[in-house]
Amino acid sequence: MSFEILIPELNTRPKNTKDAIINLLTTEWPLTLRNIYYRLKKHYKYSYTYQSVYKAVKELVDKDVLKANDKKYEINISWVKQVQSFTDIIETNYYAKQITQNFSGLKSSKSSDDLIILNFDTIFDTEKYLYYFIKRELFRKKEQTLCFQTNNDWKPIFYLRAEYNFYKRLISRGHKIYILSSGDSITDKDSQSFYKSIGISVKTSKAKFPNEVIVFSDYFIQVFIPEKLRKKIKECLEKKDSLSLLKEALEKKSSIKVIINKDSSLCEEIKNQIVNQF
Repeated sequence: MSFEILIPELNTRPKNTKDAIINLLTTEWPLTLRNIYYRLKKHYKYSYTYQSVYKAVKELVDKDVLKANDKKYEINISWVKQVQSFTDIIETNYYAKQITQNFSGLKSSKSSDDLIILNFDTIFDTEKYLYYFIKRELFRKKEQTLCFQTNNDWKPIFYLRAEYNFYKRLISRGHKIYILSSGDSITDKDSQSFYKSIGISVKTSKAKFPNEVIVFSDYFIQVFIPEKLRKKIKECLEKKDSLSLLKEALEKKSSIKVIINKDSSLCEEIKNQIVNQF
């Protein structure tokens, strides 16, 4: 499939015939060439010739932007997904590259070739950074192993749709995901059931972990949450108190340290240790 970005400005007057056709087919489909021609004249009051519309439709089909079925045309969803994937990569690459300079919740940072040390204001700030970091690395790769070692599973409470889309996208690329969790509240278990339902391997552990761990590709990430906040998270989850969890833990100003090691042999060992518990 060829790939070319041809994105019209929606809800504005199209600048050319191709833009007008794509705009039209976002709201009405499938349409014959004749339908497209007359709707363009009606909606946009343009003086298109039938030949110019035919030529534009043919070019869009040749570029896989449109697909034809029984002489009716519609937008090719595969093209939409390619555009989405491409823009995701741009967004995450730019975000991850600039984040240590512009991220408002980042207190300080140090880095060398194989080590990054970050200090965030809140747990939410930390999660936002890690989300984009993982996304940047794994959305452009296939068939990797992603492991989490965590004390509590609270994210589906606030990010249910985002979590679903994020992990389904990773799974669609052949990534295998493992979550080893010591969370034992009803809320933790509900989150664990959600993860299992979308194809993630989840295992509970009686051990309490001194820090959160994320391992994938060549990255070994440790997240150090102050003990006071860890206790508050556990308390709120046990009480099913989402508002207090938000205000008194996740958005609470503190010092959340993140250490990112890039070491392939270390990562392989840690991944094996986690996966072997399943």
